[in-house]
Amino acid sequence: MDTEFSPSKQLGLWVSAVLLVTILALLFVLVVNPGGIGIALLLPWRIAAGALLSGLLLGLVSRVYRLLTTRYILGRGGLALHWGLRREVIPMPAVQWIRPVSDFQTRLPRPVGALPGMIFGARNVPGLGPVEYAASDSSSLLLVAASGRYFAISPRDPETFLGLYERLSELGSLVSYEPHSESLDTLRKKIWQDKIARGLLAGGFAAGLLVLALAFALAGTRAEITWTTLERVGSGQVFLLAFFSLFIWLLNLGVGLYFYLRGGMEKAMIYLLWAGSILTSLLLAAAMLILAL
Repeated sequence: MDTEFSPSKQLGLWVSAVLLVTILALLFVLVVNPGGIGIALLLPWRIAAGALLSGLLLGLVSRVYRLLTTRYILGRGGLALHWGLRREVIPMPAVQWIRPVSDFQTRLPRPVGALPGMIFGARNVPGLGPVEYAASDSSSLLLVAASGRYFAISPRDPETFLGLYERLSELGSLVSYEPHSESLDTLRKKIWQDKIARGLLAGGFAAGLLVLALAFALAGTRAEITWTTLERVGSGQVFLLAFFSLFIWLLNLGVGLYFYLRGGMEKAMIYLLWAGSILTSLLLAAAMLILAL
């Protein structure tokens, strides 16, 4: 019987919550029209700052998704690692050893961009080569060596994990897992070969950029707009529509990519989901223009 382990998630979720509130607060300050003279002169700076904060927000959402989906499945057939869109299935004979990082004399460097409670990415380690991280706790890291590849993981109970691995490796495997690897490159290749998916994703991205650019343009050139309640409000309100468009696009994109890679949903439904993102963005862009009249 396979046993599933997961990393500790509390610290990562707390850090994510703090960063999320900080980014959203900065975005709120950014989109509030300061009024007065010089608004147009601030527009390039606001666009750059908005793009940077939006990128940080996307990166944070990606890390939270990876944290929430990280799990390690250990059985007589081998070891399966899941995090985000990554999936590695390693047959038991291919697992050379699993050891605590604390056993090594030198400290294992963290990947670039690692956050407290969210250690994801890859790092080239001298003497080992590329090491892929799917962990949350740097103090309980385990290093997995498998056919020349290395993975750093942090199950919530590392002693139990190691004890189970030692027992299973001594028993041997009756039927080994089939080796399997899925990554963002796997998904990219699948989508690149699918003209409809490629076109819908490009269209959704372009429509999202259109809405965001339109919001910055209206906020930078108008002091007020007529809101849906027919009241005159600051032009920064249009960013509410832009961020709603971004939220819908990200939600549909993430759900669609997950089912596109994993299966479980007809491709026609995934296409419809992505097409809905384009339609939503275009409708919101039209609404912003109407409000600005």
